Order: sequence, then structure tokens, then C-alpha cells
Amino acid sequence: MIEQAGPKGPEAGRGDGRRLVLIGAGPVALAAASAALDVGAATSVAAVVDPGGRALQNAVARFGGAPFRSADELPPAIGDLAIAAFSSRASLVAPVAILAMELGCRVVTTCEELADPPPPLRDELARAARAADRSTVVTGANPGFVMDRLPLALTIGCRDVRGVHVVRRLDSSTRRGPLVAKTGYGLTTEAFQRGVAAGTVGHVGLEASARLLAEGLDWPVERVDTSIEPVTGDDGLVAGQHQLLQLSCDRGRAVTLELTMSWKLPDPGDWIRLEGAPGLEVEITGGYPGDEGTTAQIVNALTHIGELPPGFYRPTDLPPVGSVTPRAGR
Repeated sequence: MIEQAGPKGPEAGRGDGRRLVLIGAGPVALAAASAALDVGAATSVAAVVDPGGRALQNAVARFGGAPFRSADELPPAIGDLAIAAFSSRASLVAPVAILAMELGCRVVTTCEELADPPPPLRDELARAARAADRSTVVTGANPGFVMDRLPLALTIGCRDVRGVHVVRRLDSSTRRGPLVAKTGYGLTTEAFQRGVAAGTVGHVGLEASARLLAEGLDWPVERVDTSIEPVTGDDGLVAGQHQLLQLSCDRGRAVTLELTMSWKLPDPGDWIRLEGAPGLEVEITGGYPGDEGTTAQIVNALTHIGELPPGFYRPTDLPPVGSVTPRAGR
């Protein structure tokens, strides 16, 4: 068993303090900051970092804190906790997470590509965390919960699991603007395909979720198959996207993730099917609410991050219940 670090009792998990640094002033970061202040996971917003003038001004007007246009401008010890929610790309977020730890912050990030980064980057983040005596936790709704951490937790109810199939159907009309844009809404099918090729259309993180599941089940991956196609409306324009990813693993086992995000989708929901002894099927009626769910995941991580030994933690490195001792980070 891992010996938990940090204080015990009511203040456990809150580190040396609870001053929050927002790195990114988008809808996710703002909602998470508000929720963290409401429940006491943070006591104040010490700083806001965002290159956009209006977004930065609005966040500072709402929460207070010193404004910065770049994380490179942050002084040491300005905060104790940081939310890094400004990009899906590991190449942009990883250096900022390392810098924030060096400045004294424990970091929670929603960066999808960091949910399962390449081993060299994972090792770099882990070394930086240990050197700074801090931690970085990657979390979110997807990746972070509904297509990886939750189905992996459900496998404790089965033996001889042979397949994991997760279907997520999301009505994008209920979600924030940046996510809608990633679905290709309003594009022609030709523009959709160009967006896929450029990386501006499509969900980032589906393969990360699948690989987290395969690793958690100790299944060596032999083949990866993936596809993304537009969902079109009556006007012939793109209403959203359908993505399919399958990991073919040894001994005929497989992880299959299917994600549809489309405007006014009539039957949203999440379905998890485990093939095993016994088999198990679970439905989340209406689907796990991604924006609100991401806020919950961030706040839970902020609340408990001080309990973690210094390290880098992917979603499945943490237990389903936040107060349970996690497995060691890298």
C-alpha cells in the first residue's frame, strides 16, 4: 500500500494552500474555478493566464487575481493549485504543466493527449513532478471517465473479460461552442474531411481512452483500426461526426470505442458492454453530461491532489473513489 503524502483530516488533499491559478480562461476553466471556490477546494483565484484580452479581462473581473498573457510571466509561489485547460495538445500543455509545478503548483489538466502520452513525455513529466515535489493529474469527462476509467472500474464485477465496447452518443446542441466546432457542425462534407486531415475536426483522446483500458486489463495491443465520418443533416451539411476505434489485442480480445457527436441527436446516451463471465451491460440514460462532468472531475482532483505522492497521474492511475489511496504515479 502506498503511504499517502500531505496532511490528514479535513484539510487532506489541499496541499500547502488553496490559491488557484487558472491557465486558460475558457468555459471549462471558468466553470471549474467557480465550483472549486463554492466547495472550498480553492479559497481564491490568485492569477489568470490567457492570451485573449477579453477572456482574460472577463475572468479577472469575475474572480480577481493577477492577469498574465503567458504562463512564462508567472512569478514563483503565486499559487498552490493550477487548472490547465486551454488545449487538447500535449505539446502545448506539457511544458506549461512542468513550469507550473516548478513554480509551486499542483496541476490538474484536461488535456486529452496527456491522458496517455508517449512514454518519453510521460517520463519527463514524472521526473519534473518529483523534482518539484508536486503532482500533475490528467482528468475530464472523456478522456478521464466515461470511456476509460468507468468501464475499467466495472471490470471488477467480471472475470475472464474478453471484450469492452463503449458507445457514447452526444447531442452537441447542449454543449459549449468549441466542442461544437470540433464536430464539424455546419461544414460541407469536403470541408469536414479537410478539417479531419488538419486536426481541427474530430475528438482528440479516443485512442488514449482505448489504450488506458487495454493497459488496465493487461492486454497487449496488436492492431489499431480507426475511422471518422460526417453525420449529415437534411440540408446536406455536416451535423456532427461518428468516430470508431478498435484495439485488437492478444488472444482475440478487443476494446471498441464508438463516439457520435451531432447537433440535436435524438437519442443521446452512454452504453458500456463487457464480454466476460458474467457479461455486464450498463447504460447512462441521456449520457454523462460532459461539461458538468468535467467540472466535477476537476474539482475532485483539486480536492485530493495533495494526497498524492509527487508524480504524473493519468486518469486510470487513480481509483474510482477519490479518497482511496491511488496507485503510484510515474
